[in-house]
Amino acid sequence: MTPKHATASFAAGLALCSVLAATAGAAPDHPARYRVTFTATWSAETHPTDFPPDPHFSWLIGGTHDDQASFWAVGDTASLGMERMAEWGSISPLDEEVAAAAADGHAGEVIASDTFTVSPGVMSDEFTATPVFPLATVVTMIAPSPDWFTGIAGLDLRDGDGWIEEITVEMWPFDAGTDSGAGYTSGNQNTVPPEPISQIDGAPFAASIPLGTLTFTLLTSATDVPPAGALALAVRPNPFNPRTTISLAADGTGPASVRIHDARGRAVRDLWRGRLDGGRSDLTWDGRDDRGRRLPSGTYLVSARVGAERATTRILLAR
Repeated sequence: MTPKHATASFAAGLALCSVLAATAGAAPDHPARYRVTFTATWSAETHPTDFPPDPHFSWLIGGTHDDQASFWAVGDTASLGMERMAEWGSISPLDEEVAAAAADGHAGEVIASDTFTVSPGVMSDEFTATPVFPLATVVTMIAPSPDWFTGIAGLDLRDGDGWIEEITVEMWPFDAGTDSGAGYTSGNQNTVPPEPISQIDGAPFAASIPLGTLTFTLLTSATDVPPAGALALAVRPNPFNPRTTISLAADGTGPASVRIHDARGRAVRDLWRGRLDGGRSDLTWDGRDDRGRRLPSGTYLVSARVGAERATTRILLAR
């Protein structure tokens, strides 16, 4: 049986996932709540070769799924969502790819942190794994970089007929194969045609030193874990100018937030934070950022959270 507490050296990571899946045995019959924590250790001390200014990682983005869904793998060509994540640090459209897999019955929920982190630093998120969707895929952009990222693909959280209590995985750099830049701050050089995703084994990264760790910690695991309430998000009018109404409706209760992101996934406006005890709340957005500046025309992403539930939708500002 897989140890209840484990630490794994994640050289490409996919071998670990295969081992865990192979040793899972009987599956758990109840959902489990997890916290995923990315601890970034990448720094000028650990990776001194051409270390860039403003080192950071983008938001964690990914999802829970079954073994029929795959959002990235070494040797595969990056999807548009993986390309935008690796080049821009954007959560979208990778979140939409997870949602599409959910609509097809092969994914459970989107995993997306509320913040990104400078490096060294820490960021985390919580999610629910289920017997139907026991695998977790999580990625984050290495920034600045042409198209480099770190993450895991299809980590199996099952331990026999239960759930792994905690597992820590070392994080290594990968190349999405969509940009040909050779250094952290290289200009945009699209790779045509795209090359397969590959692990970066040499410069500018130190081959034997990881960029950090990803830890999955079991929070609750019981047959009486309550189902999450439905969360609906609507925007009207859309497109809009100069303002629009964002409607948030939820069956569940808990801490809630609504945030606006630009097309690159960067948060530009924290529209609302508070507590929603079921029901509906209408918010107005005037197309301005947190400093009151008018934002340019373009596509933006509205992300909402109530308790463990999330919803996202696109919105078009037309000046």
